[in-house]
Amino acid sequence: MKALKKLVIVTLVLAMGMSICSFAASAEGGSIAWGAATVDASSLNIRSGPGQDYSRVGIIAGGTIVVILEQTNDEWFKINYAGTIGYVSVEYLTEILKAENFKATGTVNGTDVRMRKGPSTDEKVITTYNTGDEVHIIGINNGWYKVAEDAGTGYIRSDFVDVTGGGPTYTTDSSEKLSLGQQIANYALQFVGYRYVYGEESPERGFDCSGLMYYVYGQFGYKLQRTAHDQCMNNGVPVSKDDLQPGDLLFFSSNGYHVSHVGMYIGHGQFVHASTSKTGVIISEIDSSYYTRNFYAARRII
Repeated sequence: MKALKKLVIVTLVLAMGMSICSFAASAEGGSIAWGAATVDASSLNIRSGPGQDYSRVGIIAGGTIVVILEQTNDEWFKINYAGTIGYVSVEYLTEILKAENFKATGTVNGTDVRMRKGPSTDEKVITTYNTGDEVHIIGINNGWYKVAEDAGTGYIRSDFVDVTGGGPTYTTDSSEKLSLGQQIANYALQFVGYRYVYGEESPERGFDCSGLMYYVYGQFGYKLQRTAHDQCMNNGVPVSKDDLQPGDLLFFSSNGYHVSHVGMYIGHGQFVHASTSKTGVIISEIDSSYYTRNFYAARRII
């Protein structure tokens, strides 16, 4: 009996060791993010340590969602906002949740890192990423970042992604207001991950490319034409690709004369659009080869 018990223990130890070795070989990773929270103040200081006496390393605008990396104590959380890591007072946070939607960019920090259909290792693998690959984060769910890419919408464990940017820009002047174009772009970003459905224009049913632009601008009192071609021909004024501002519409044509697709510029060389039925609403790079080749025009609505 003792020999059998010893054999079982040895077998378990070996199995655990093999599991650890296998896990370590696949990626490096860091620590799993706890969740997210919303800033409940006009502005909030990010400090270098968990206390008011530590130096300020940044300021976050009210209403902004931050990633909670660690519940340091009852009064301070360690957070990451757009790549700035520091500590904030719990007193000025609300909606402290393990699942939350927000927008950010991230960089993969391991090899053969898997994006899955859901926030679990039991879910099907969609694709894999390696160190340095950039992903577009649209939320967090129990330690997994929800990401939207050309491969589709899926989940990557947060310890394999470093938040590096994105989200509403914070400034040292908390009274500074976002431009109307930026407000419209930020509003459009909440629909990343929604379904693409041809002919639709609502959050409940889905969006096609021009339907997303039609709906978003409609919420701000602007009535656009319904198709991408008509929006390009009849709405707003022309603007140079070198002079883009958040909220500007970008039009694309595969044949050089009929506009077949539209998206909205969000800044930093990126635009949000309802792409295909496979990907839904995603964020893409303007300077990628496909969109550079098919770019047709840009127009400013406001």
